[in-house]
Formats: sequence, C-alpha cells, structure tokens
Amino acid sequence: MNRNIKIYIFLLFSLFSLNSKLFATAQASDILIFENETKELFTNPLDQLFLQKEEVRNKFDKIFSNYKALISTACWRGYIAKFAIKNDCLYVIDIFITISVYPKDKSEVFDTEKISIFSELFETDIPVVCDFFTGVLTIPQGNMINYIHGGYLSEFEEYILIKVNNGKIIEQGKYNLENYKNKKQQAFERFYGSAKYNESWNSIKNNFEDNIEENYKKEIMEDCEYLYLYDFYEF
Repeated sequence: MNRNIKIYIFLLFSLFSLNSKLFATAQASDILIFENETKELFTNPLDQLFLQKEEVRNKFDKIFSNYKALISTACWRGYIAKFAIKNDCLYVIDIFITISVYPKDKSEVFDTEKISIFSELFETDIPVVCDFFTGVLTIPQGNMINYIHGGYLSEFEEYILIKVNNGKIIEQGKYNLENYKNKKQQAFERFYGSAKYNESWNSIKNNFEDNIEENYKKEIMEDCEYLYLYDFYEF
C-alpha cells in the first residue's frame, strides 16, 4: 500500500481512540513487561477502557488538566501506559504523563518530567487487571526494517502477537516480518469475505465521505487491524 495512503488511513482512525486528535507522526508506544523483558507495545489497551467507561475518560482528562500536562506530536494520546502479563492475565501497572518543570527563577525556559498518575486514576497502587480489553497485542521485535512516519506503521524484523479476551491471554505466536504480513493479509481476506466486514464498515462509515471509492474503503479497512485480527488471524 502507498505510504501516504497508509498515513492518511491512520490519521482517520485516530478519531476513534484519541478523542479526535489527528496525528501523522510516529507515536510513542505503550510498554509491556513480557517474559521478564521490557517491550514496546504497538497496541493501546486503555483506549478500550476510555471508550467503555466515560467516567474514567473524564477523570483522566481532569487529572491531565490539573497538572497542565503536555501533549506532543509523538504522543497525541497524552500518556504512556505500562502493562505486565502475570499468570496469563494482562495488567496495567502504571500510566505516565509529561508535565512542565520550571526553574526557581521562574524564567520562561522549562524542562519536562514524566510523572505517574496511576494511583490517582485507578485509586489503588495494585496492578489492575485489564478485563476491559479484548483484542490482539502487537509487540515489535528486532531492528526496524522500514520507517513510516505515522503511528505504529513502521515495520520490524519480527512480531509477537498475543490474543487477549477480557484481560486473559488465550493465544500467542512469534513471526518474522514476511510471515506476519502474509498471515495478516490472509486474516484480512477472511474478514473481507465475511458478514462482519460490512457490519464494521456500517459502524464507522459516517466518519467518511458518502461516496468513498471501494478501493480506498478496502484500504482503510485493511489498515484497521483491530477490526479483524482478533477474529480472523490464525496463530
């Protein structure tokens, strides 16, 4: 797929999870502790929590505002969340925002600092099980093969995919880039031939022009992995 089209698609679908904040810059990933190693996580599980529970989203927004936290083009969602897998369950263990730190002389020059808001948001210091999340965690591995200036579109040597149902790990696999892309393409073709394809499009089509061409529609749907990986990717 053309690189510019992929970025365009990623911009459009950021509407669903990032409160209408568009971005065309590679995004800072969330973090996952997996097999005693710290990994980048190209999935943002808290998006589902914020969509499901408006009161949590509003609470985050209030905390963010109270700290006068910063948003950068490299992290439009405004936070970095940290997760861990323990006993075959996914937990959120921390969430960070970036704030301004001014010097004592109150000059206009300031530094930035990441602070944890986990206990404020969740009202506990204990890891919280992600029973709100059902989907596929995507973990890039190895060297970057192809940089694409948008979201999580850059390509890496290998990928680990972990299938999660209401916070519980049910399946996982590790793939080289070629195998990952082939299996993802096969998953999309199964999705494309299913009733869920039109159902999914009907649920989001109001965000696009009425007469969008079929080839662009298909490209949009293909890049929205959250619509089909869980149901159609064969591990």
